Amino acid sequence: MPKYALRFVTLALTLSVVGSFGCEPSTAAARRKAPARGRQAATAPLSANALTDTARLLAGLPTDPSGPLSAVAAKPEWQAWQKEFDNQWTKATNERFAEMTAWRDKELAPVTGTCGTLMYPFSGPDILNAIVLFPDCQRYILFGLEPVGSMPVLEQLPAERLTRLFEETRRALNDLLSRNYFITSHMMQDAAAQDLRGILPLMAVSLVRLDARLVSVREMEIAEDGELRPRTPPAKDRRIASAVELVFERPGHGPQTVVYFRAQAEDKAIPQRPGVVPFLQHQAPYATFLKSASYLLHGSDFSIVRNLLLHDSRLVLEDDSGIPLRYLKAPDWTVSFYGKYVKPIKDFNYGYQQDMAKVYSDPKVVKPLTFSFGYHWSDGSASVLLAVRNPSSPAN
Repeated sequence: MPKYALRFVTLALTLSVVGSFGCEPSTAAARRKAPARGRQAATAPLSANALTDTARLLAGLPTDPSGPLSAVAAKPEWQAWQKEFDNQWTKATNERFAEMTAWRDKELAPVTGTCGTLMYPFSGPDILNAIVLFPDCQRYILFGLEPVGSMPVLEQLPAERLTRLFEETRRALNDLLSRNYFITSHMMQDAAAQDLRGILPLMAVSLVRLDARLVSVREMEIAEDGELRPRTPPAKDRRIASAVELVFERPGHGPQTVVYFRAQAEDKAIPQRPGVVPFLQHQAPYATFLKSASYLLHGSDFSIVRNLLLHDSRLVLEDDSGIPLRYLKAPDWTVSFYGKYVKPIKDFNYGYQQDMAKVYSDPKVVKPLTFSFGYHWSDGSASVLLAVRNPSSPAN
């Protein structure tokens, strides 16, 4: 078995979950073991205002002082959280977002065109980077290891649990804010915390921080025929993939939708959720975003997903952990290169690409990159590839 496959199987068995992937591993000793908790439903019957206000309070943002959650905002626990988290979010994102937005407008937007669907495999709850780089898509499809979970009912939490929820939220978002990606082993523990349930609250926090209003949240499932439909009662013989659909609105945009589903993407596991492949095929053509993807698409164990992305993507934006350069060949693809290319970090030494190193050795074909991106977030050695499909390519 190749080293990348062995590492993945070991991680999957350690986590004892069925799901997808896409972030950096870490030692369990660095994290507090999360207590076991039963899963709640992914949604509650909340109005759009209640959904938005809940997300805003969790994000350290004020709400309508006459609204039903004004009592929560008046509590000293939330006021302390607002000051702490607002400072952390602003410090981590303002400069980064400004640089990413400037690069997006110059390099990415001209080739993106009208964006119907963005496909973001191995994403976890990272809707944040998806919208910063692709702000105008009608639909965002994310999938990962983590459970969907549920929005917290803030007004029912006593002071001790409210404080704990805020701390769990801070811890869950810490990797994203410091490194700009989630670490899977951390996220699997954080999504099973005592009061933070799953990844839905984390996506909601990112959305309201991007000035979104949450319109609706629905429990969904991908059926065996690939149809995305409202979730039905579980049964032993049903091989569905659990999902959530979140509709939101932002200034200057009509309604946009993010669909997150939980399903394993390794070749040998895909038959366990047979609807995943037809569901992904139904989304074509789409733009694809791959970031901090654990180099899973470099070997043979994830060939089904890799082939789907190659066949159905009209463009691919990725770091070096996504689809290897050897698959993005001319004349089908035109590839632009940004940043610097160095060997992968030690956890992923099997992901080194000699053809990438050769391209990046020629400064005449590589453009600068001014923001951190991917696993080399701390040393300024990020590499970004933008591959655009030739319109006349047979697979388009």
